[in-house]
Amino acid sequence: MLRKRLGVSVSLGLLLILGATFLTGFVAAALDLNRFAYHKYAAYLAIALAAVHVVLHWRSLTGQVRRWLLGARAPTSPRVLPATGGGVAPRLSRRSILWPGVFLGAGVGLGHWWSSRGTAVALEEGEDLGQVYHQWSTPSYAGLLVKSVHARPQPSPYKEYPGAPTVPLPAIPAPGGPPLETVILGRRSVREYADRPLRLDELSRLLYYSTGITDRRDPTLAFRAVPSSGALFPTEVYPVLFNVEGVAPGVYHYDVQRHRLELVRAGDFRQEVFQAALSQEMILRASLVLVLTGLFPRVHWKYVDRSYRYLLLEAGHLGQNVYLAATALGLGPCGIGAFFDDQLNRLLSVDGRDEATVYLLAIGPTAT
Repeated sequence: MLRKRLGVSVSLGLLLILGATFLTGFVAAALDLNRFAYHKYAAYLAIALAAVHVVLHWRSLTGQVRRWLLGARAPTSPRVLPATGGGVAPRLSRRSILWPGVFLGAGVGLGHWWSSRGTAVALEEGEDLGQVYHQWSTPSYAGLLVKSVHARPQPSPYKEYPGAPTVPLPAIPAPGGPPLETVILGRRSVREYADRPLRLDELSRLLYYSTGITDRRDPTLAFRAVPSSGALFPTEVYPVLFNVEGVAPGVYHYDVQRHRLELVRAGDFRQEVFQAALSQEMILRASLVLVLTGLFPRVHWKYVDRSYRYLLLEAGHLGQNVYLAATALGLGPCGIGAFFDDQLNRLLSVDGRDEATVYLLAIGPTAT
């Protein structure tokens, strides 16, 4: 009797742990968690309970195996179905088929309703929209499970301008320069620049060490200088050039795949950027401004509600790379967060919805 109770307890525990392993696996997939402790320990416990279950039922298991082996060699006899009270073999009823279908359909319908429900938030007086979004995008197990079953197509990982004039960037020389400690200690926001054009090799290294492709393991997997959630890289870089040696002024897009510039709009747009950035005077002296945009669909398909968080995190990582690379090259960087979004979006010819400006960085040679 004790052995039977123990077997039943182990079976129930195994079912619960397998369910927990399944659920935590969904959570790990939804949040792209490489090492999720709950999932790992649930799997370990499931293996342990499965081993105990095998030990408790060892005689039954080995007996069944022997019967299979002996049955394969023995002549078979006609199988007789057990009769019910009315002498009819048991069969599936309509109800036994209908109810599982009803529950399955209800679950799918609930999932679609949950994922498509409105997201409008009524703000109370004095309430901050940023805090509301932060709370609203906090994950829950139920929300993750519902969202993880809705497949979404992944957008292209690279933005291109087919047919646009291009400017090849010089090859990156062998690594060298000041020690990292020196660069970090010397990092400053610089607003005064030397009266000389930026060299093209300086721009090449600045872009490469900020967000360039640093390694390729296979044609579909590229490692970049900047970390990115899920390696989706939703941040695009648009160098707006004012005074770069050998390159005409204009709005360019950094083609990270081929390490080159693609011309978006030709012309000197210093005044337009100056006005869009609330007339901050360092732009009048800078050699260029890097405009960082976020391509929201590139990260939203996977992370949904938290995608905006991850996009801004990446823009911050990239901005710090710009600071460190510029400092190591003897250039002066200055991050700018105050700007009129719509003016810059129009300058870049982006819609402000699927792709929008999130950060500016003015760059120029440091004044001695």
